[in-house]
Amino acid sequence: TPTSFMPPLSAIERIEVIRGPMSTLYGSDAMGGVINIITRRVADEWSGSVAVDTTFQEDRDAGNSQNLTLYTSGPLVEDRLGLQLRGRLFDRDASERMIEDGTGRDPRPPEARIYSIGGRLNYTPDDTHELWLDLERARQVYSNDDDRLGVQDDPAGRIRGYSDELRFNRDQIAIGHTGHFTAGTLESSVTHSETETLGRTIPGSNAGGDMGQPYPGYPDMIIGSPRELENTNLVFDTKFVMPLGDHMATIGAQYQDAELTDGLASEKFEQSSWALFLEDEWWLRDDLALTLGGRYEDHDAFGGHFSPRGYLVWNTTDQWTLKGGVSRGYRTPSLNDLHPGINGVTGQGETLTIGNPDLKPEKSTNYELGASYDNQQGFTSSATLFYNEFDDKIVTAEDVSISGRSGVPDGLYNQEINADKARTQGIELSARIELTPSWYLTGGYTYTDTEITSGESEGLQLTNAPKHKLTAGLTWQINDRWSTSLDGEYYSSRERFPGGAPTSGESLALYEQVGNKLDGYELFHLRSSYQLSENVRLTGAIYNLFDKDFADYDTYEYNGQTEYAYRYTQTGRSTDGVALDGRSFWLSATYEF
Repeated sequence: TPTSFMPPLSAIERIEVIRGPMSTLYGSDAMGGVINIITRRVADEWSGSVAVDTTFQEDRDAGNSQNLTLYTSGPLVEDRLGLQLRGRLFDRDASERMIEDGTGRDPRPPEARIYSIGGRLNYTPDDTHELWLDLERARQVYSNDDDRLGVQDDPAGRIRGYSDELRFNRDQIAIGHTGHFTAGTLESSVTHSETETLGRTIPGSNAGGDMGQPYPGYPDMIIGSPRELENTNLVFDTKFVMPLGDHMATIGAQYQDAELTDGLASEKFEQSSWALFLEDEWWLRDDLALTLGGRYEDHDAFGGHFSPRGYLVWNTTDQWTLKGGVSRGYRTPSLNDLHPGINGVTGQGETLTIGNPDLKPEKSTNYELGASYDNQQGFTSSATLFYNEFDDKIVTAEDVSISGRSGVPDGLYNQEINADKARTQGIELSARIELTPSWYLTGGYTYTDTEITSGESEGLQLTNAPKHKLTAGLTWQINDRWSTSLDGEYYSSRERFPGGAPTSGESLALYEQVGNKLDGYELFHLRSSYQLSENVRLTGAIYNLFDKDFADYDTYEYNGQTEYAYRYTQTGRSTDGVALDGRSFWLSATYEF
């Protein structure tokens, strides 16, 4: 649920999507690219907005939702002290199961309530310096009264590790400084965040009947007791951006310290790292820019590593731009993945996960080549080829046999391992054409192919994403106040069991009787927006316009019982594929002041 911790839309100035592993500046979490959310600055004059929206489901079995966002910003002391306040409240009704008599996990989301509140104080002592303090609190509550997030504990039977409600809490404080100097701009910040999960319990054995007993090998772990899950992160960032003739140079540093407490582990997990980075955008000519960069990261468990990056952009003419580059990516294992003991539970309490102290960091080499065209008369297009090679890719291995490890009962566990080598490759195409001054058409296509190329999982997919994605949209700007659009999207099929064919149990029966394919699908959406007055905007949308039914299923037989297999999603230890709502109606009203 990380996206549920995003600030309200009214507090966001813009969102930057940077494709590719931008590890040069952003570190080990940037292997697949970066999404930067830039929030609004404190305004020089008081202003704000109130927005309400609601989603009505045509299918009464699916839950409706309501959302309220508040934002205001302005000066407390002119030119010196400013304040920004923001808040969000989201409420989603309960949904019936996709299959009425189904059990266990269900693709439809549960009843939920999410709220966040935050504020920023901005102090500008002079024209050079700016200081700020930002506080935020967020809470998420999800109902599990019908076991769709995980089967609840049965005091007289099995203890699977779930209660009737799950809560996710986060508190964050950040302070920062911006200095505007003759030589350049210095930006620094320190962020401290704490997150916790409530509603998980210590699971018991498959046989059941062990409520209140110590977990084997761990006398301090009491089966059925609340499972403590807390994470604390401290991050310091600083960078200095300076123009030097034909160069725009960025130099910076980062320090991270993380702690994780898990009631299933016998100790607290801790790790820290620091990094230095340098990047230079060099305009070799007015139409040719070369970006070179590097990041050195020192991790307390893995030592130092250097990741370089190079990128070239050539504006060959006013219409054509060519670009390409090579970069290295680097991702270290997470905190609890390195712990030698039990570090979690999955499969609704059926499978324990165990750490792997032999895990190595994941590395990648990434190539990109692209071209874009703009005829300066309403037509633009672009094409990008990408190819990524991975070494020591971190993947999850199931049913790993563990024996003879101190403090760990012998048995089968899930464990993160290094999958030797893997690759991803593909192409992205996009275009926009202005048909008339008030009509324009957009389109896009993405092909993605992934494969593990060595090791025990050789030949399997690296990620179970659709190979083909197609999008198209037609927009009509009726007048200065009113616009409407029709959008369509298509996703190709994917595998039901991406980790290979099952060898036993219910999954094998499903595989043999139904097959290994999750169906592809297409969707259409109709949107319209109207500026009712200078301060009020009304927006509406019909999602899934033709009411695609994602509850379609096939049946199969297992142990004399009729079971159900969804055509677009696979549920079990985890959920794969998609399960979207049928036709729904979204209405929004925004008042700005």
